[in-house]
Amino acid sequence: MTIANQIASRKPAKQYGYEHPTRFKFIVALILGLTAAALIGARGAPLYAAETAVNAPEFSAVEILTRLERNQSWDTGMIEATLAVSNRFGVADNAFTSWSRKGGDALIEITSGSDRGQKVLRQGSNIYLFYPDADEVIWLKGTALRDSLMGSDFSYEDLTDDRTLLDRFNAELLGSETVDGAECWKLKLTAKSKKETYQLQDIWVDKLRFVQRKAIFYSAAGKAIRSMSASDIRETGGRYLAFTTVMTDLLRKNTCTTMTITKAEVDIEIPDRYFNREELSW
Repeated sequence: MTIANQIASRKPAKQYGYEHPTRFKFIVALILGLTAAALIGARGAPLYAAETAVNAPEFSAVEILTRLERNQSWDTGMIEATLAVSNRFGVADNAFTSWSRKGGDALIEITSGSDRGQKVLRQGSNIYLFYPDADEVIWLKGTALRDSLMGSDFSYEDLTDDRTLLDRFNAELLGSETVDGAECWKLKLTAKSKKETYQLQDIWVDKLRFVQRKAIFYSAAGKAIRSMSASDIRETGGRYLAFTTVMTDLLRKNTCTTMTITKAEVDIEIPDRYFNREELSW
């Protein structure tokens, strides 16, 4: 039975939490960078003037992460995207539109698929779900945040942490490698807290565009858990954004989620009511 079917009438947002196997967390400039790209709100000139990666200046690990996060930050943003979830049963397609603004507020509206009409609102570190069939707002807490969004490899928890990578990880520059023809810096990230789902990460940052082109996420024991690849890099509002991202669960065979952006706008006017919990039923 779905959550919506269990709800009888409209009430104030209630807490929802339950125990289930941990679903792995993915926090990069994808859901949070795609649906809440406004977290830092930096604007300014291009990251550097070089036209080729060969001429790109060398940076420290800290400088690379700082520029990476500057690249994925706007005051406001709107994105339309699709999620294709592939597993042994086939491919399930969903679509969503998201709005975000500086300060960590973000709204996702699912526009097609089995969850059509559901909305996910982030206010700071709080996540609220709206189910249109029940006309109910649910406040997600605890392990419920790790539940899957639209059956994908992304979880609701992906929306809750607006700290920067430098806040959460120590970074080490390992060298340079080529990923899909793009010259990249390879960095190793080590979690500062044992509470991080991924204690270790290897990431590859495009030297020319300062976007992540690839990432591998590890457990504390060093076991590879999940991988990410990004492609179709386009300039949007003076920044670069990966319009196609593939997440692969390395612990399960034949499963992956492909996120494809179909439209992206930044620094636009967004009504305050989009981020108001009391108006999720609009």
